[in-house]
Amino acid sequence: MATFDTLRVSIALRHSLFVLLLVCPAVAHSLGANSDAKSLNVTVTADKQWVDTGMDVKPGDKLHITAQGTVDLADKTGVGPDGAPRGWKDTLRALTVSSAGRGALVGQIGNDPAATPFFIGADGIVTAPVAGRFYLGVNQASNASATGNFQVHIDRSAAAVTDEAATGSAKYGFQPLFTVLQKDLPLRVSDKPEGGNPGDLVNFVLVGDQQQVAAAFRAAGWVVADKTKGDAVVGAVLATLGKQVYTAVPMSTLYLFGRPQDFGYSRAQAVQVAEERDHFRIWQTPFQGPQQEILWAGAGTHDIGIERDQRTPKGITHKIDPDVDKERDFIGATLQQAGWVQAVAYLDRPTQVRETKTATGGDIKSDGRTLVIVLKPVAETN
Repeated sequence: MATFDTLRVSIALRHSLFVLLLVCPAVAHSLGANSDAKSLNVTVTADKQWVDTGMDVKPGDKLHITAQGTVDLADKTGVGPDGAPRGWKDTLRALTVSSAGRGALVGQIGNDPAATPFFIGADGIVTAPVAGRFYLGVNQASNASATGNFQVHIDRSAAAVTDEAATGSAKYGFQPLFTVLQKDLPLRVSDKPEGGNPGDLVNFVLVGDQQQVAAAFRAAGWVVADKTKGDAVVGAVLATLGKQVYTAVPMSTLYLFGRPQDFGYSRAQAVQVAEERDHFRIWQTPFQGPQQEILWAGAGTHDIGIERDQRTPKGITHKIDPDVDKERDFIGATLQQAGWVQAVAYLDRPTQVRETKTATGGDIKSDGRTLVIVLKPVAETN
């Protein structure tokens, strides 16, 4: 079983795990031993990032989790499952769940790096969004030193099994949508409304309205980026006053359909966001799907450092991982792990460039495919 001792596993592994889940969910699920226990007692020790409960959950399972005991952190002792009150330093710590107190009991379903950890505390109720092994841990940085343990009791109420849930199938006719996308979806974004330098590839499409999109990415751990420096200042101040992490750092403006991105999203730790973050931009398309579906075109890349902006003397910009397909697949994996994907497929675009440069001169490599994700209705995820 893979451990969680590093903040970031290789992006190549993220890609492989997503492809495995996409091609054969049953195979992915069978990688761990199955446990249908209705109740379980688990000891969660503070010297491990994650503890395997041995319980495999299914979508819709409701878990009532209670915990007692204390853990001792480097600078705090006797911390209970609700965690220590947040302090100013917590805004810069790379905690497992950035919004929760240090030392709190937290959980995660599955050990895929795309999964989103969540706060549990001394008495919490969790509804499983996806199938997978249930893990418990202490909210702390991966390099923290802590001792002690929590004694945790789990009661599970199993979800009703439908035919679709049992088979893992999802019905959606992609071919009519693919015809529309091949005809109307641009291949790349630009750094100007008209006549600019070609930039990032349009590498994924969402099917769903704005409410679905916002709820899905919120559940998957993505944060809406501030649009201006002024917004960023206000956001950072408010986050700091609330002793919360600020990661909504603005991203540069790119253009599609002659207009700037409608939304930018990022996923990062506060200590990494200046140089490294997963991020993407999305635009609502001016055309609809064959069944009048609302569509969103997205361009995702993974910032891995800083490099020279070749458009401007002495200018600097974020350096991206040239293999943009990994970020495309990671975005899809986070939505799957959050339980928001109704159906998913790849559109092969023979005219898509496979190797090129960004608008700032960075390298891009791709297999030329666009990931198309159909989001679940909001009612199905509540």
